[in-house]
Amino acid sequence: MKTYKRITKYSVLLGLMVTMLFNSCETLNLELQEDPNELGESSADPNFVLNSIEGTFGFQHFGLNAIVEPMMRHNHLFGTYANSAGTETMNAAWQQTYAITTNLNFIKPIAEARGLPQHIGVGQVVEAFAYITLVDFIGTAAYSQAVNAEFPNPKLDEGEDIYNAMYDQLDEAIVNLSQENAIAFNDIYYNGDASKWIKLANSLKLRMYVQSKLVATPAMVASLNAIVASGNFISDPADDFQVLFGTNETNPDNRHPYFQQQYGQGTDAGNVFQSNDFMNLLLNTKSAPDPRTPYYFYRQDLNDPPAQDYDHCTPSFLYCYLGDGYDGRDHGDDEGIENDGLQRVAYGIYPGGGAYDSAGTQAEEIAVANSTFVYDPSASGTEAEQRALHISTHLSTVNPSTVNSTNNGGAGVGPFLTACFVHFLLAEAALPAPQGMGASGNSATLLEKAMQLSFDKVADVSGIPMPSADVDDYIDEVMAEFNAADNEGKLEVIAREFYIASFGNSIEAYNLYRRTGYPTLEPHVLSSGGAFPRSFFLPASELNTNANLDPDLDQKKLTDQVFWDTNPAGFID
Repeated sequence: MKTYKRITKYSVLLGLMVTMLFNSCETLNLELQEDPNELGESSADPNFVLNSIEGTFGFQHFGLNAIVEPMMRHNHLFGTYANSAGTETMNAAWQQTYAITTNLNFIKPIAEARGLPQHIGVGQVVEAFAYITLVDFIGTAAYSQAVNAEFPNPKLDEGEDIYNAMYDQLDEAIVNLSQENAIAFNDIYYNGDASKWIKLANSLKLRMYVQSKLVATPAMVASLNAIVASGNFISDPADDFQVLFGTNETNPDNRHPYFQQQYGQGTDAGNVFQSNDFMNLLLNTKSAPDPRTPYYFYRQDLNDPPAQDYDHCTPSFLYCYLGDGYDGRDHGDDEGIENDGLQRVAYGIYPGGGAYDSAGTQAEEIAVANSTFVYDPSASGTEAEQRALHISTHLSTVNPSTVNSTNNGGAGVGPFLTACFVHFLLAEAALPAPQGMGASGNSATLLEKAMQLSFDKVADVSGIPMPSADVDDYIDEVMAEFNAADNEGKLEVIAREFYIASFGNSIEAYNLYRRTGYPTLEPHVLSSGGAFPRSFFLPASELNTNANLDPDLDQKKLTDQVFWDTNPAGFID
């Protein structure tokens, strides 16, 4: 197997943490109230505190990903946008960010006293990523006065000010990571390799520059170009910032959350529905289906679902049912959940470590069934009835249910920031303004490399080779479209392909959509669906406890835009 399949103590640790996130929010919140200073500086293990910082970041990322995944049509949104964006939605992410800061403040004097600058550097990179994400979702945060006994009710800082502070912090982190450590450090993600953390710090800055392209200054473009020229960023999959999940079921259960939701005993594919819009994008918008389709999605039953499962569809539904066994739901469909757990499409082998869909098309499998049919005059039913039953049975069993499938046991991946993502960002940046930033680099070359990295990643994590001819055909078709387009069309192509490749990290897709307006996505099927959240509410936990904040005056609206989102109101839906 590829190295992606290796199960380490680090994947076990973060797997446990993410399992707790998905299964026990109350436990998580209680744990975040623990004061690491109770350990005492003399008795604290710096590696343990550092791993706690990193693990808490995993909590934050996976929690936020789960919130925006259905909004971004990476899976199905049930009901209105507001249902998924209440005043308590950001409580956990907010608390996790300040848990990271608390632990970083605790470890700094220990590391300084013991000659451990790299410990501080890693913590600074992780904290920066957490604050950047918080700003991207809420538009503001408490930063300059946060986790400071002198300011029990800290003020909120402007998002742009926090971004600027994080640029400086990442530079400080690089300095710390470039120094010698008195002892080696262990960490969840890079196993103590300071050079990889430096590449991550630079890549975060690249990501921030592209994120801020609509308000970019010449100095930002020059800084981006300097990082690219240095080559010291995540450009190779060996440096990907990610978490690898394992196959342990208990003590701890470190399987990917997608696998736990849809493949564990008794799940019957859970209550998860795949997005018809996203599946359609992969299946029907190019001359052949996307080669990643059988890796992303697993059909449990190739029969068409019964009509009563989708007879509620109105003209506002673009798809309702895609055919060929791809049974998902349209965006926002709030119809009650049928007893169809063994019918609907499930997550596949990537990124969740589920099953690979090796079945053919419905027509191909019907042909297989017909070739094996033998009429039995002694059995009940006419020949036509027996043939129909034989075909139906074959279509329902050619791919076993998730629970009975041959699968990767949950050994999937959580891609936080990868070489693939960075290349898409740089392809966008290399376009002329306003579509891009006029940054250095060849946009076409970067796009082609980004797509190839995506296909390679899916195949490597899955352990199943992808037909190279199919990949080449796909890339050639996209590049022909890209080369024939004007600059706006080129941006649309880059964004669409980035969106497809970001499956498993909908945070990137959420930022991309607000920044570019692409890809074009299915509108909400309900007239009451509401406006797409351009940001999220301040967490109720902060509004209700911070005496400097007035819930009536300081609470935001879902239509408020973060500082880098200067696109018009109603720009996206």
